Amino acid sequence: MGINSRGGRTPLSSKFFLSSAVGFVNILPHWAALKVGAFVGTALWAFGKRKVDRAEARCVSALGMGVTPAREVVRRSYVHLGKSVVEFARAAKLRPHLTSLVSIEGREHLDQALKRGRGALLMTAHIGNWELAGARLAAEGYVTAPIYTPQRNKGGANDLIARRRADMGLKMISSKGWGLREAFRVLREGGVLIFLQDLDARKEGISVPFLGLPASTATGIVKMHRKFGAPVVPAVTVRNADGVHHAIHIQEILSDVHDEDGNLFGVNMEKSLKMCNNILGKWVAEYPEQWMWLLDKWESALRR
Repeated sequence: MGINSRGGRTPLSSKFFLSSAVGFVNILPHWAALKVGAFVGTALWAFGKRKVDRAEARCVSALGMGVTPAREVVRRSYVHLGKSVVEFARAAKLRPHLTSLVSIEGREHLDQALKRGRGALLMTAHIGNWELAGARLAAEGYVTAPIYTPQRNKGGANDLIARRRADMGLKMISSKGWGLREAFRVLREGGVLIFLQDLDARKEGISVPFLGLPASTATGIVKMHRKFGAPVVPAVTVRNADGVHHAIHIQEILSDVHDEDGNLFGVNMEKSLKMCNNILGKWVAEYPEQWMWLLDKWESALRR
């Protein structure tokens, strides 16, 4: 039995349902599994009124659009998320086909960063299927290690997530405790640390505008750059118009750019994080239906 988010045990019935659902989507053809994911995402959108209303309000405030278009953006975001969850559940099946499912644009920027001999810090967001992006890079031979924050609950969904990420060839590194030593080892060996930079960092972050609104922003990527000198490389993954294929867009090295005061990235923490958030904000504005609006990036900052 696992542990639920309140510290209790995860019921065996929940684990059985989860296991059965994963088994079901794995016996389907890929196109059919994606349709199941889209259906589940639509159902969650239709019946999750409170969360959906909050997501729509965030969309209105952040993108400056009306309620009606915001509702459609959030609906499509749920549909996309449902498909992404199914793809994640099918990780082992998809791994041999990643080169045809996920293209890479701008790979030369990542290679240029790695040639400096200090590894690379890949900055991304909850846009598109970020899990497949890491798997695709791993399939190309990159040592790919996402940084994650350990959850209190064990078992159930968390065990499934850990197994699927292992199936994808990813090496997960905790942002806490001994994980930082492992992160430095990955960089010394020329690996790529992946930072999902669009999460609410709460009391551990610095308030920096994100899409014009104050947001607690994680400082880890700048601290790692300062300490180890690893280049920061932005990369976003988007689902193509056909709904099946994906593209990773790797951009030029951010840490080679100067901030608005003329200082190189990393000199001023707040200005460096603003540079990060500006890039993330552009991605969300360009692909709003593929960002996870369930995330409240602004929650803790707006309560201060």
